[in-house]
Amino acid sequence: MNPTTLFIGAGNMGSAIIKGYLSAGGKAGDISIVDPFVQDSTKQVLAGAHFYSDFESLDPALRFDMVVLATKPQVFLSVSQDIERVIAANGTIVSIMAGIGSETISTAVGGNLSVVRCMPNMAASKGYSANVAFTKDEAKKQGFERLFGGSGTVRWVGNEDQIHFTTAVSGSGPAYFFAFVEALAASGANAGLDSRLAMDLAIDTLIGASELLKSDRDPETLRKNVTSKGGTTAAALEAFAHNNNLQAVVDDATSAAILRSRELGNPA
Repeated sequence: MNPTTLFIGAGNMGSAIIKGYLSAGGKAGDISIVDPFVQDSTKQVLAGAHFYSDFESLDPALRFDMVVLATKPQVFLSVSQDIERVIAANGTIVSIMAGIGSETISTAVGGNLSVVRCMPNMAASKGYSANVAFTKDEAKKQGFERLFGGSGTVRWVGNEDQIHFTTAVSGSGPAYFFAFVEALAASGANAGLDSRLAMDLAIDTLIGASELLKSDRDPETLRKNVTSKGGTTAAALEAFAHNNNLQAVVDDATSAAILRSRELGNPA
């Protein structure tokens, strides 16, 4: 059977999606990858997939049912003509690039192909990505879910503009939690803890909190349950809430991410 899906790019995000697909029972032989910079470690993890350094290395007769754009937005236009040459007549383009809209993608590759835009995150390699997707073509949703379902939940939005917002919340979101862990560990070390102990405590605390959220998806109730009136947790939360500090910082961060997402979709 010929490979059915071509990934353009097998960096952190692209390889994470493929790992999720394989862990859910997908066949490595269905996957081809064009990436001149793919690492040997990635080839080992994705053994059985077909790797190519460029489009010229592909069999000219190959036509792919699905092409996944797992590359930087700045690279897209330089490969758009190659995509048009290798995708099947009724094929689907899946984009996990930030910013660039469906119409821009479709026009660049000939204007007649269905596009699914998705914003996953790095938890895909563990099966916990929050995959938010948009398409105008209902018939393409099932094939997309089959490819991406192993990497995490799939949630559809009805307005493509919302992809900018989900990019700021869930696409970039894991980095926010990692940054908070770093800050919490640094505070512990500044207070007098051994730095390694402070980091371990911060990491294990986030893991424990995420487990609680998995079983009870109600952060407000969980927060109240662990906050004793007049206790240490209450004192810390009051500091976060002072002048609305925490919410203001988060609002600034997501606004910056949304702005950058829009900028990437409109290169100068």
